[in-house]
Amino acid sequence: MKEVDFREKLPSFWTIQLIGWIVYFAVIYITFLSIAAPDMFLSLFYLKGFRALTGFFLTSLLLRPIYLYFGDRVSIVRLVFLVLICSVVLGAAWTALEAAYNTLASAGFNRNNYLGRSPRISLDYAMTLTAWSASYLGIKNWLAWQKERENSLQANFLADKAQLDSLRYQLNPHFLFNAMNSIRASIDEDKERAKSMITQLSEFLRHSLLSAEKREITLKEELDAVQNYLAIEKIRFEEKVEIEYEIHGSANDFNVPSLLLNPLVENAIKHGMLTSPNPLKIRIHAEVDNGKLILEVSNTGKLDVRNNANGTKIGLKNVRERLERLYGEKANFVLSQDEELVVARIEIRK
Repeated sequence: MKEVDFREKLPSFWTIQLIGWIVYFAVIYITFLSIAAPDMFLSLFYLKGFRALTGFFLTSLLLRPIYLYFGDRVSIVRLVFLVLICSVVLGAAWTALEAAYNTLASAGFNRNNYLGRSPRISLDYAMTLTAWSASYLGIKNWLAWQKERENSLQANFLADKAQLDSLRYQLNPHFLFNAMNSIRASIDEDKERAKSMITQLSEFLRHSLLSAEKREITLKEELDAVQNYLAIEKIRFEEKVEIEYEIHGSANDFNVPSLLLNPLVENAIKHGMLTSPNPLKIRIHAEVDNGKLILEVSNTGKLDVRNNANGTKIGLKNVRERLERLYGEKANFVLSQDEELVVARIEIRK
Protein backbone atom coordinates (compact mmCIF):
# COMPACT_ATOMS: atom_id res chain seq x y z
CA MET A 1 0.00 0.00 0.00
CA LYS A 2 1.36 3.43 -0.93
CA GLU A 3 2.04 5.63 2.06
CA VAL A 4 0.15 8.93 1.87
CA ASP A 5 1.87 11.97 3.37
CA PHE A 6 -0.59 13.80 5.63
CA ARG A 7 0.62 17.09 4.09
CA GLU A 8 -0.85 16.06 0.73
CA LYS A 9 -4.29 16.49 2.29
CA LEU A 10 -3.59 20.13 3.26
CA PRO A 11 -3.86 23.21 1.01
CA SER A 12 -0.60 24.44 -0.47
CA PHE A 13 1.19 27.55 0.77
CA TRP A 14 0.10 29.49 -2.30
CA THR A 15 -3.55 28.57 -1.82
CA ILE A 16 -3.53 29.71 1.79
CA GLN A 17 -1.50 32.81 0.91
CA LEU A 18 -3.87 33.85 -1.87
CA ILE A 19 -7.02 33.27 0.17
CA GLY A 20 -5.54 35.06 3.18
CA TRP A 21 -4.70 38.23 1.28
CA ILE A 22 -8.04 38.24 -0.54
CA VAL A 23 -9.75 38.13 2.85
CA TYR A 24 -7.42 40.91 4.05
CA PHE A 25 -8.38 43.03 1.04
CA ALA A 26 -12.10 42.42 1.55
CA VAL A 27 -11.91 43.39 5.24
CA ILE A 28 -10.02 46.67 4.76
CA TYR A 29 -12.09 47.65 1.71
CA ILE A 30 -15.45 47.06 3.41
CA THR A 31 -14.21 48.81 6.56
CA PHE A 32 -13.33 52.02 4.69
CA LEU A 33 -16.51 51.98 2.57
CA SER A 34 -18.49 53.21 5.57
CA ILE A 35 -16.52 56.48 5.73
CA ALA A 36 -15.90 57.05 2.02
CA ALA A 37 -18.05 59.09 -0.35
CA PRO A 38 -19.74 57.11 -3.15
CA ASP A 39 -17.56 58.73 -5.79
CA MET A 40 -14.49 57.41 -3.97
CA PHE A 41 -15.52 53.73 -4.02
CA LEU A 42 -13.57 52.87 -7.18
CA SER A 43 -10.37 54.71 -6.22
CA LEU A 44 -10.66 53.15 -2.75
CA PHE A 45 -10.94 49.73 -4.41
CA TYR A 46 -7.71 50.34 -6.32
CA LEU A 47 -5.90 51.70 -3.27
CA LYS A 48 -6.84 48.82 -1.00
CA GLY A 49 -6.18 46.37 -3.81
CA PHE A 50 -2.66 47.80 -4.20
CA ARG A 51 -2.15 47.54 -0.43
CA ALA A 52 -3.17 43.86 -0.42
CA LEU A 53 -1.02 43.09 -3.48
CA THR A 54 1.96 44.78 -1.85
CA GLY A 55 1.50 42.69 1.29
CA PHE A 56 1.12 39.55 -0.85
CA PHE A 57 4.39 40.13 -2.74
CA LEU A 58 6.39 41.32 0.29
CA THR A 59 5.49 38.20 2.26
CA SER A 60 5.84 35.82 -0.69
CA LEU A 61 9.06 37.12 -2.24
CA LEU A 62 10.93 38.45 0.80
CA LEU A 63 9.63 37.22 4.15
CA ARG A 64 9.03 33.60 3.21
CA PRO A 65 12.50 33.02 1.66
CA ILE A 66 14.11 34.63 4.72
CA TYR A 67 12.20 32.35 7.10
CA LEU A 68 12.86 29.29 4.96
CA TYR A 69 16.58 29.97 5.16
CA PHE A 70 16.94 31.08 8.77
CA GLY A 71 13.93 29.39 10.40
CA ASP A 72 15.72 26.14 11.27
CA ARG A 73 19.18 27.67 11.76
CA VAL A 74 18.62 30.12 14.61
CA SER A 75 17.33 29.84 18.14
CA ILE A 76 13.79 30.83 19.04
CA VAL A 77 15.01 34.10 20.63
CA ARG A 78 16.93 35.10 17.51
CA LEU A 79 13.99 34.09 15.37
CA VAL A 80 11.74 36.47 17.32
CA PHE A 81 14.22 39.32 16.78
CA LEU A 82 14.42 38.41 13.09
CA VAL A 83 10.64 38.62 12.79
CA LEU A 84 10.51 42.01 14.50
CA ILE A 85 13.35 43.46 12.41
CA CYS A 86 11.90 42.18 9.13
CA SER A 87 8.44 43.42 10.04
CA VAL A 88 9.68 46.94 10.87
CA VAL A 89 11.88 47.22 7.77
CA LEU A 90 9.27 45.86 5.38
CA GLY A 91 6.55 47.86 7.11
CA ALA A 92 8.50 51.03 6.23
CA ALA A 93 9.02 49.74 2.67
CA TRP A 94 5.29 49.02 2.39
CA THR A 95 4.56 52.61 3.50
CA ALA A 96 6.99 54.03 0.95
CA LEU A 97 5.49 51.97 -1.87
CA GLU A 98 2.00 53.10 -0.95
CA ALA A 99 3.18 56.72 -0.91
CA ALA A 100 4.64 56.25 -4.40
CA TYR A 101 1.39 54.73 -5.63
CA ASN A 102 -0.70 57.61 -4.22
CA THR A 103 1.64 60.16 -5.81
CA LEU A 104 1.16 58.57 -9.25
CA ALA A 105 -2.53 57.74 -8.93
CA SER A 106 -3.88 60.95 -7.39
CA ALA A 107 -3.00 64.48 -8.43
CA GLY A 108 -4.44 65.81 -5.18
CA PHE A 109 -2.40 63.57 -2.94
CA ASN A 110 -1.02 65.48 0.06
CA ARG A 111 2.46 64.08 0.47
CA ASN A 112 3.36 66.15 3.53
CA ASN A 113 0.25 64.97 5.38
CA TYR A 114 1.01 61.37 4.48
CA LEU A 115 4.62 61.71 5.62
CA GLY A 116 3.40 63.03 8.95
CA ARG A 117 1.29 59.94 9.41
CA SER A 118 3.87 57.53 7.98
CA PRO A 119 5.29 56.33 11.37
CA ARG A 120 1.84 55.20 12.48
CA ILE A 121 1.12 53.69 9.06
CA SER A 122 4.48 51.87 9.11
CA LEU A 123 3.66 50.55 12.58
CA ASP A 124 0.29 49.27 11.36
CA TYR A 125 1.97 47.47 8.46
CA ALA A 126 4.68 46.12 10.74
CA MET A 127 1.99 44.65 13.01
CA THR A 128 0.29 43.09 9.98
CA LEU A 129 3.57 41.53 8.87
CA THR A 130 4.28 40.31 12.41
CA ALA A 131 0.87 38.62 12.49
CA TRP A 132 1.57 37.04 9.10
CA SER A 133 5.00 35.87 10.31
CA ALA A 134 3.56 34.34 13.46
CA SER A 135 0.92 32.50 11.41
CA TYR A 136 3.42 31.28 8.83
CA LEU A 137 6.02 30.10 11.34
CA GLY A 138 3.33 28.58 13.55
CA ILE A 139 1.91 26.53 10.69
CA LYS A 140 5.42 25.62 9.49
CA ASN A 141 6.46 24.38 12.93
CA TRP A 142 3.18 22.53 13.40
CA LEU A 143 3.69 20.74 10.08
CA ALA A 144 7.25 19.87 11.08
CA TRP A 145 6.00 18.51 14.41
CA GLN A 146 3.30 16.50 12.67
CA LYS A 147 5.86 15.08 10.25
CA GLU A 148 8.20 14.18 13.10
CA ARG A 149 5.31 12.55 14.95
CA GLU A 150 4.33 10.66 11.80
CA ASN A 151 7.91 9.45 11.36
CA SER A 152 8.04 8.39 14.99
CA LEU A 153 4.79 6.47 14.70
CA GLN A 154 5.96 4.87 11.47
CA ALA A 155 9.25 3.88 13.11
CA ASN A 156 7.40 2.40 16.09
CA PHE A 157 5.06 0.55 13.74
CA LEU A 158 7.96 -0.91 11.76
CA ALA A 159 9.75 -1.88 14.96
CA ASP A 160 6.65 -3.60 16.30
CA LYS A 161 6.06 -5.31 12.96
CA ALA A 162 9.64 -6.53 12.87
CA GLN A 163 9.31 -7.84 16.42
CA LEU A 164 6.00 -9.54 15.66
CA ASP A 165 7.42 -11.08 12.50
CA SER A 166 10.42 -12.29 14.48
CA LEU A 167 8.17 -13.91 17.06
CA ARG A 168 5.98 -15.41 14.37
CA TYR A 169 8.86 -16.81 12.34
CA GLN A 170 10.25 -18.45 15.46
CA LEU A 171 7.07 -20.51 15.64
CA ASN A 172 7.11 -21.94 12.12
CA PRO A 173 10.36 -23.98 12.50
CA HIS A 174 9.17 -25.03 15.95
CA PHE A 175 5.94 -26.50 14.56
CA LEU A 176 7.68 -27.94 11.53
CA PHE A 177 10.24 -29.73 13.69
CA ASN A 178 7.57 -31.44 15.79
CA ALA A 179 5.37 -32.28 12.82
CA MET A 180 8.27 -33.83 10.91
CA ASN A 181 9.13 -35.95 13.95
CA SER A 182 5.56 -37.22 14.00
CA ILE A 183 5.69 -38.07 10.31
CA ARG A 184 9.06 -39.81 10.65
CA ALA A 185 7.69 -41.96 13.45
CA SER A 186 4.81 -43.09 11.21
CA ILE A 187 6.64 -43.84 7.95
CA ASP A 188 7.80 -47.34 8.90
CA GLU A 189 4.50 -48.26 10.54
CA ASP A 190 2.01 -47.10 7.90
CA LYS A 191 3.01 -45.35 4.67
CA GLU A 192 -0.56 -44.32 3.84
CA ARG A 193 -0.89 -42.73 7.21
CA ALA A 194 2.41 -40.92 6.68
CA LYS A 195 1.15 -39.63 3.31
CA SER A 196 -1.98 -38.33 4.95
CA MET A 197 0.11 -36.57 7.58
CA ILE A 198 2.24 -34.94 4.88
CA THR A 199 -0.95 -33.69 3.19
CA GLN A 200 -2.14 -32.15 6.44
CA LEU A 201 1.28 -30.60 7.02
CA SER A 202 1.22 -29.12 3.51
CA GLU A 203 -2.12 -27.50 4.27
CA PHE A 204 -0.73 -26.11 7.49
CA LEU A 205 2.30 -24.64 5.72
CA ARG A 206 0.10 -23.22 2.97
CA HIS A 207 -1.94 -21.42 5.61
CA SER A 208 1.28 -20.10 7.16
CA LEU A 209 2.52 -18.72 3.84
CA LEU A 210 -0.82 -17.16 2.84
CA SER A 211 -1.18 -15.39 6.18
CA ALA A 212 2.45 -14.19 6.30
CA GLU A 213 1.59 -10.65 5.20
CA LYS A 214 -1.55 -10.36 7.32
CA ARG A 215 -1.54 -8.75 10.74
CA GLU A 216 -4.68 -10.65 11.66
CA ILE A 217 -6.90 -13.38 10.20
CA THR A 218 -10.38 -14.62 11.12
CA LEU A 219 -10.68 -17.20 13.84
CA LYS A 220 -12.19 -19.59 11.28
CA GLU A 221 -8.99 -19.42 9.22
CA GLU A 222 -6.91 -19.96 12.35
CA LEU A 223 -9.03 -22.97 13.32
CA ASP A 224 -8.55 -24.48 9.85
CA ALA A 225 -4.79 -24.42 10.45
CA VAL A 226 -5.24 -25.90 13.94
CA GLN A 227 -7.37 -28.72 12.53
CA ASN A 228 -4.66 -29.55 10.00
CA TYR A 229 -2.07 -29.65 12.75
CA LEU A 230 -4.24 -31.78 15.03
CA ALA A 231 -5.07 -34.12 12.16
CA ILE A 232 -1.36 -34.99 12.00
CA GLU A 233 -1.24 -35.77 15.70
CA LYS A 234 -4.53 -37.66 15.57
CA ILE A 235 -3.17 -39.91 12.85
CA ARG A 236 -0.04 -40.48 14.90
CA PHE A 237 -1.67 -41.19 18.27
CA GLU A 238 -4.99 -42.60 17.00
CA GLU A 239 -7.30 -43.52 19.92
CA LYS A 240 -4.88 -42.06 22.45
CA VAL A 241 -6.13 -38.55 21.60
CA GLU A 242 -9.70 -37.22 21.54
CA ILE A 243 -10.38 -33.77 20.14
CA GLU A 244 -13.51 -31.71 20.72
CA TYR A 245 -14.42 -28.35 19.17
CA GLU A 246 -16.96 -25.97 20.69
CA ILE A 247 -17.04 -22.88 18.48
CA HIS A 248 -19.93 -20.45 18.72
CA GLY A 249 -20.87 -18.96 15.36
CA SER A 250 -20.16 -15.32 16.16
CA ALA A 251 -16.57 -16.17 17.13
CA ASN A 252 -15.64 -17.41 13.65
CA ASP A 253 -15.50 -13.87 12.22
CA PHE A 254 -13.43 -12.42 15.07
CA ASN A 255 -9.91 -11.39 13.97
CA VAL A 256 -6.91 -12.94 15.74
CA PRO A 257 -3.14 -13.09 15.06
CA SER A 258 -2.22 -15.94 12.75
CA LEU A 259 -0.71 -19.03 14.40
CA LEU A 260 -2.03 -17.93 17.77
CA LEU A 261 -3.62 -21.23 18.80
CA ASN A 262 -1.02 -23.66 17.53
CA PRO A 263 1.42 -23.16 20.45
CA LEU A 264 -1.43 -23.82 22.88
CA VAL A 265 -2.51 -26.96 21.06
CA GLU A 266 1.06 -28.19 20.77
CA ASN A 267 1.60 -27.57 24.49
CA ALA A 268 -1.61 -29.47 25.29
CA ILE A 269 -0.42 -32.53 23.36
CA LYS A 270 3.21 -32.45 24.45
CA HIS A 271 2.59 -32.12 28.18
CA GLY A 272 -0.82 -33.77 28.21
CA MET A 273 0.71 -36.97 26.92
CA LEU A 274 3.06 -36.98 29.90
CA THR A 275 0.50 -36.23 32.63
CA SER A 276 -2.93 -37.34 31.38
CA PRO A 277 -4.55 -40.78 31.61
CA ASN A 278 -5.50 -42.28 28.25
CA PRO A 279 -7.11 -40.99 26.19
CA LEU A 280 -5.80 -37.45 26.24
CA LYS A 281 -8.81 -35.20 25.78
CA ILE A 282 -8.32 -31.84 24.12
CA ARG A 283 -11.10 -29.28 23.90
CA ILE A 284 -11.04 -26.03 21.90
CA HIS A 285 -13.67 -23.53 22.92
CA ALA A 286 -14.41 -20.09 21.41
CA GLU A 287 -17.15 -17.56 22.06
CA VAL A 288 -17.79 -13.84 21.98
CA ASP A 289 -19.14 -12.29 25.18
CA ASN A 290 -19.99 -8.56 25.16
CA GLY A 291 -17.53 -7.86 22.36
CA LYS A 292 -14.76 -9.92 24.00
CA LEU A 293 -13.39 -13.04 22.34
CA ILE A 294 -12.77 -15.90 24.75
CA LEU A 295 -10.52 -18.71 23.54
CA GLU A 296 -9.76 -21.79 25.60
CA VAL A 297 -7.57 -24.76 24.81
CA SER A 298 -7.94 -27.32 27.60
CA ASN A 299 -6.52 -30.78 28.05
CA THR A 300 -6.67 -33.49 30.66
CA GLY A 301 -3.55 -33.79 32.77
CA LYS A 302 -1.48 -31.75 35.17
CA LEU A 303 0.11 -28.36 34.77
CA ASP A 304 3.90 -28.58 34.51
CA VAL A 305 4.73 -25.71 36.85
CA ARG A 306 8.44 -25.69 36.07
CA ASN A 307 7.98 -25.23 32.33
CA ASN A 308 4.62 -23.62 31.75
CA ALA A 309 3.33 -21.51 34.62
CA ASN A 310 5.41 -18.49 33.69
CA GLY A 311 5.28 -19.09 29.96
CA THR A 312 8.97 -19.90 29.72
CA LYS A 313 8.60 -22.24 26.74
CA ILE A 314 9.05 -20.48 23.42
CA GLY A 315 5.51 -21.13 22.17
CA LEU A 316 3.69 -19.82 25.24
CA LYS A 317 6.16 -16.97 25.68
CA ASN A 318 5.52 -15.85 22.11
CA VAL A 319 1.78 -16.00 22.62
CA ARG A 320 2.12 -13.60 25.54
CA GLU A 321 4.45 -11.23 23.71
CA ARG A 322 2.40 -11.14 20.50
CA LEU A 323 -0.82 -10.41 22.39
CA GLU A 324 0.89 -7.68 24.41
CA ARG A 325 2.35 -5.99 21.34
CA LEU A 326 -0.83 -6.20 19.28
CA TYR A 327 -3.46 -5.42 21.89
CA GLY A 328 -1.72 -4.21 25.05
CA GLU A 329 -4.08 -4.26 28.01
CA LYS A 330 -6.97 -5.29 25.78
CA ALA A 331 -5.72 -8.89 25.73
CA ASN A 332 -4.98 -11.40 28.46
CA PHE A 333 -3.46 -14.89 28.54
CA VAL A 334 -3.65 -17.25 31.51
CA LEU A 335 -2.51 -20.86 31.89
CA SER A 336 -4.06 -22.60 34.89
CA GLN A 337 -5.11 -25.90 36.44
CA ASP A 338 -8.87 -26.46 36.75
CA GLU A 339 -9.41 -29.74 38.60
CA GLU A 340 -8.39 -32.43 36.09
CA LEU A 341 -7.90 -29.97 33.23
CA VAL A 342 -5.07 -27.68 32.17
CA VAL A 343 -6.71 -24.60 30.66
CA ALA A 344 -5.00 -22.04 28.42
CA ARG A 345 -7.35 -19.05 28.20
CA ILE A 346 -7.03 -16.03 25.91
CA GLU A 347 -9.26 -12.97 26.10
CA ILE A 348 -9.21 -10.24 23.43
CA ARG A 349 -11.30 -7.09 23.66
CA LYS A 350 -11.82 -4.98 20.56
